[in-house]
This record gives sequence, structure tokens and C-alpha cells, in this order.
Amino acid sequence: MEDQIKLIFEQSCNGIAALGLATEVNKLSFKEKIKIIELLSDHTPAKKPKAITIQSKNYNEYIKLIEISKSNNIDWLILQPMIKKNTTDKDCYNFFKKIIPTTSGTLTGIQNAKEYIGVGLTTNQINKLYKLFNNFRAIKGEASSYLMQKELMELPKDLTVFNGRGGQEIVDNLIIGCKGIVPCLDGADKFVKIFQFFKQKKLINAENEYRNMLPNIVFIMQSIDSLVCYGKRVCAFRMGVKNVFDRKPFLKPTDFGIKKSKNIAKSLGYF
Repeated sequence: MEDQIKLIFEQSCNGIAALGLATEVNKLSFKEKIKIIELLSDHTPAKKPKAITIQSKNYNEYIKLIEISKSNNIDWLILQPMIKKNTTDKDCYNFFKKIIPTTSGTLTGIQNAKEYIGVGLTTNQINKLYKLFNNFRAIKGEASSYLMQKELMELPKDLTVFNGRGGQEIVDNLIIGCKGIVPCLDGADKFVKIFQFFKQKKLINAENEYRNMLPNIVFIMQSIDSLVCYGKRVCAFRMGVKNVFDRKPFLKPTDFGIKKSKNIAKSLGYF
């Protein structure tokens, strides 16, 4: 993890985030989550923003992770909804309305991944929370650009919106007004390059770079399970790590999948 943190900033990334789906947060113990928060706090360069995704199966652990993040000078929090059987959009809204007050004093965002997990916030509910809490100023979405573009038109201009899905449609996301993406390390250097081209108004260069990345994104982002299985291996191979371990439950890699991951790592270049 220390090596990964160091590598992230060697690739000129603008910030760092942890404890999301690609961190396999659902498989981590409470102590492991704390350890990762501490690692980010200890090894992230000064003035580089640090974000922690807050996720748990019980409310008290949410509160503890928020407190620990604050004490470790985390710059902003990304709240995931607590999903249980038959959870509705209204349940998500009520959960966020209850928990956001505990984040007071820290920039807070919400992971709104309705397309992936089936429930989330409507645009109207996001706007209600925005008006209620002056530290709620970010959304981390996981939606197609055409859906996000429509939503952005209805959201406050100072609500920072990131859109993810492993770099899919990154250029279109930037064009419609998203501030960026929160990618994994495996292709972060290429996404930084695309982002820099876009900022320099070199749209053709950005689109060409994205076109080169797209087959790799498609292979890795078949599902969250494949992201964890093969995205992790691409990252490991680019780092020169030969042995990759999986924690149950996991998608078992195939020989072809491992070969493909090695070829992608080779094509992207070693860190």
C-alpha cells in the first residue's frame, strides 16, 4: 500500500482516494480500514487532497470511520449508502440526511451509483441535501455520460461532480462538466495524461489517448469482480509484483485472463 501511494503521486495524480470498491472494502476488517486511513495520512504529500470512502454494514462503524478520518486530516469524505434488503431511494436519502451532520467541518461527498447497485439519490434529493448541509459539495457518480449530462444541468454549479466506471467515457465526462474521475492505479498515469490534454484544450490528443486505452478498460471493467481480479493484476504486473493474492469471495482468474493482464501491463508500460 505504501508503494502504491508513492506511485500514485509519481504519476502526477491530483489526489488520492481509498476504501472504495477497488480497495475491496467489503472484505476488510475495521482495523484494516483504520490502517489504510493512517497510511494515506502518513504517506500522502502535503497539499495533495486525501479522500476516504465511508462504508460499513452498521451505523456505529460509519460514525467511527468518520471520526478516525477527521483525526487523520482527511480532506474529504465520500459516503456510501448503507444497503440492506429492500433498501429504497428514500431510505438512502434518509440515511444521508441522518449521517451528514456528523461530517461537519469536512468536505463531504456521496457515492451515487444507482446504475450499479440499483438504488441511490434522485436529482431532487441531491438538491435537498445540498440546501440542508453546507459541507455537502461533491458527488461521485458511476453513470453514462448522457445520463450525467442531464443531471448536471439540474444540479448547483458549485457541486463538484466526479464520474467513474474505470475511465469509461472520460473525455465525454470532462466535456459535459465533470471535474474528473477517481480511477484505480493500474491506468492512472494514462488518465492523468488525458486530463492534462483536455485542460490544454488538446481534445484530439485526449481522444486519441482514450482510444488507445479503451480495449484495456473494456477488459477490466466487465464487472466489479473482474475489476478486482484483473485490474489488480494489471496494476501488480506494472509494479513488478509477481505474486497476487485473492481474498474470498473472489472471481478466480483464468490462465487466459492472467496472460491478457500481463499483455495489458506490457502495453501500458511498467512503473
